[in-house]
Amino acid sequence: MILMTVFGQVATYIAIVGLLLPFVLYVVARWRAAGDPQLGIKVALGYFMVTALQVLLAGTAVLLYAIISSEEDKGSLYRAGFGLIVPGALVYFSHVSLLKMTNQDAFPAVKRMLAGYNLLLTGLIGMTALIAAFQALFQKGSSHGFGRAAAAGVLVYGSAWAICGWRFGRMVLGDRSGGPPDHVVTSDKPPSAPPPAQPGLPPLGGGAFPPIHR
Repeated sequence: MILMTVFGQVATYIAIVGLLLPFVLYVVARWRAAGDPQLGIKVALGYFMVTALQVLLAGTAVLLYAIISSEEDKGSLYRAGFGLIVPGALVYFSHVSLLKMTNQDAFPAVKRMLAGYNLLLTGLIGMTALIAAFQALFQKGSSHGFGRAAAAGVLVYGSAWAICGWRFGRMVLGDRSGGPPDHVVTSDKPPSAPPPAQPGLPPLGGGAFPPIHR
């Protein structure tokens, strides 16, 4: 089926991007977050957190498809859905807790880039599901359950796409003042003024004046 072939090619593209993009993120984070002593551990924890979130979303989509599917035997779909949701949730929430123990609040550059990476990956999958849903909608004849699977993907990943975009927008566009970098510590004290000049004549050099004889 042509539709399944196109969907498989897009899924392969998403998998390649998901595997290669973290290395690019690390290079960019190392360039922008210079001086961050916990850069590597935050990139590693954040990568597994984002991956676990995608597994959790995939399991939710499978579970939703099992609910709206017209198949008689839905046991395998329910088992597959919970088999993705449980480990995804465990890895995601454990890594969120570990990231809270790092210095991500003092050095938020890695946090912002991981949020952008998560938005990019979720958006790619959500857009793929949206295209598949409209392809199934305008397809001649029955889509044989493919349309319901695409609809489940649109509901899950479309909602996650909107939430991730909203959070990323607040994180990045919330401060539009264009202040200094995150790792630069500024002082609120105004610069000290130079001491005022003393009134009177300048000193005339060393030595003593000769005595005055009357």
